[in-house]
Amino acid sequence: MKYFKFWVKDRFIIKIADHEEEISVLAGSNVSVEDARREATNRAKKIEERIAAGESRDSYQVAIKEHVSEVLDDANVVTVCRYGAKVLNTSAYTILDLDDYPVSFFDFFRPIRKLSKKDRIVAKFEQNIKKTSVLGTDFRIYETQKGIRVIGKKYIDPSSQGYTKLMRGLGVDWLYIDLSKKQNCYRARLTPKPYRMKHQTIKIKSPLDCTTQDYEVWDKSYSRESQNFSVVKLVKTLGSDFSQEQAIKKHDDACNLHGAKKLA
Repeated sequence: MKYFKFWVKDRFIIKIADHEEEISVLAGSNVSVEDARREATNRAKKIEERIAAGESRDSYQVAIKEHVSEVLDDANVVTVCRYGAKVLNTSAYTILDLDDYPVSFFDFFRPIRKLSKKDRIVAKFEQNIKKTSVLGTDFRIYETQKGIRVIGKKYIDPSSQGYTKLMRGLGVDWLYIDLSKKQNCYRARLTPKPYRMKHQTIKIKSPLDCTTQDYEVWDKSYSRESQNFSVVKLVKTLGSDFSQEQAIKKHDDACNLHGAKKLA
């Protein structure tokens, strides 16, 4: 999992074939702004070299980057996503957002068909984890506004062999799988989506947007309104209790779990 505390966005002139073009480069560092600026310069040079070598655009495209709001430890970092919500990024736990479940033919003849959709998702997850030991035995299962969130104490490396097949078997959607593999971590939204609270929305195009006065004013209002909502409701725990671990406490507190408010 890669994250950066300091960001810069600089413009550079690079040579493409027989002419020059101006490009904008966003770069980050965990050392200083000055170090981030040096990284931006290096990236501009690499872009020029890759274009000259005829490499595809994807080979130098900037990765997803977000403003770091809080660092709990090297494996657990809170960032601000593109619409302003806080997000936990972790390489210490396995987090699954399940909005659906894999259906089998026999489900139509079992009692599971009479359950609500969210209850069916939980029931199918419990069935599936009995078939594989790779996920471990310790889980916290939450209800979200749209579906179910599972936090597993055991970390499953997204780069490991068979990862995609395992996740698809659990009903995890392709977009979340691809994002986890790309960032080599898992993500869980900690604060409500603004539109679900009928709060003014914001569009964050780069980490630097979170350093502006406009963002700070918006975030104060958003944070106040967020206290009237919860992001998750605890459904059940399986195995040992790990609720007192720092990252899990942060997750539950930031999600306003104990506030038991309307889910958003």
